[in-house]
Amino acid sequence: MPYIEFQLKKVFKNSLFLITSALLLIISLAVLALNSSTAKNMSLESQAKGNLTMQNNAITQMQGSLKHYKKGGEAYTLTKQSISDTKKQRQDSQKLLHAFKRQDWKTIYYYQLKAVNLAKDIQIKNDHVSHDEKNALIKNAKFFEYLNRHPVPYEENPPVTGIQFLLNLNQLYLPFLFTLVITFVLNQLYTSKYRNRADISSLLPINSSKKYIFDNLSGVIISAGIFYSVNILVFVIASLIFKTGNLNYPFYLYKSLIGQTINEYIPTSRVMVPIIIIQIFVGLFVINFVQLVSSIVRDKFSSLFISLVLLLGLNLSTTVIQPLQKLAMWLPTTYFNAINVVSGEISVQYHNAQITFVSGVMTLIIASMVSYGLGMLVNKIKV
Repeated sequence: MPYIEFQLKKVFKNSLFLITSALLLIISLAVLALNSSTAKNMSLESQAKGNLTMQNNAITQMQGSLKHYKKGGEAYTLTKQSISDTKKQRQDSQKLLHAFKRQDWKTIYYYQLKAVNLAKDIQIKNDHVSHDEKNALIKNAKFFEYLNRHPVPYEENPPVTGIQFLLNLNQLYLPFLFTLVITFVLNQLYTSKYRNRADISSLLPINSSKKYIFDNLSGVIISAGIFYSVNILVFVIASLIFKTGNLNYPFYLYKSLIGQTINEYIPTSRVMVPIIIIQIFVGLFVINFVQLVSSIVRDKFSSLFISLVLLLGLNLSTTVIQPLQKLAMWLPTTYFNAINVVSGEISVQYHNAQITFVSGVMTLIIASMVSYGLGMLVNKIKV
């Protein structure tokens, strides 16, 4: 359609669009580079080597201490037992490092789980260890229990492989960055037809309702183009450098899609479709909302300010304002982070069991329809 083609060309030929899109890609690749640098120093094999070094040092120190204790005394007996226990742990560490050389993941996860459970059992009995630290130990043990049952190759943390990095990027960075970029781009598009708040596009031989629909479709094409282009490029680059990863790699579920508490690891493949569905509906909501604000305000800078305050401002405010958290299931901005919604992390964080995949889909559909309907109405009134 000529009008949609005209709108798309207006955006794609705009230098600001090219700059913001390129910046989004550069930031994503910078995160990949930082993850890669950190992962080298925090790899599972590096940790095993560090444990072996500490165990050797501990044995040496305890053997030196024996000279100062009376044979048969309590301190001597306890130290001898500690040396024996540490030597057994050292043997496990040595076997673990040999397994790394062979890439024998079943053996690696067996000894890793053994070490993690030992640390967990010791720390859980310690009254000085916080509740959050104990939960982290339990979560780590469940992680290696899953890998012990499903011995897929280990993927470093922070992630760098294609699938896991894409999840990491969409969980920590893109919900905020993409909303910021697409709000800016769409605001430029939707307010470009106004001069002194008058709609100069009304001179075109097309009725206002069709024009609003075509503008909306243009926003959908632009938003999808930016989002999926960045994600696909990042995925391909990460996969070429660090491999693709495995869809059976563990994904932590705090709650099920309907809000039932689980706290277990499941294959990543089981959450990919729900995540994509939420992201699609989030995109549709943002498009309709920005278009609505632009139709009401009809000024580039004012529209941008209001859109960002109501979208990102409300999203960030919900994380710190408890009364908002009680109503969060009905706020479309709650669902911007699709991964945390599907995993149930936001539900746990806000102490609101009603925040689920189902509530997200319903809320976003209703919010999109209301925004679209109001936008159509405002467009007819102000023409």
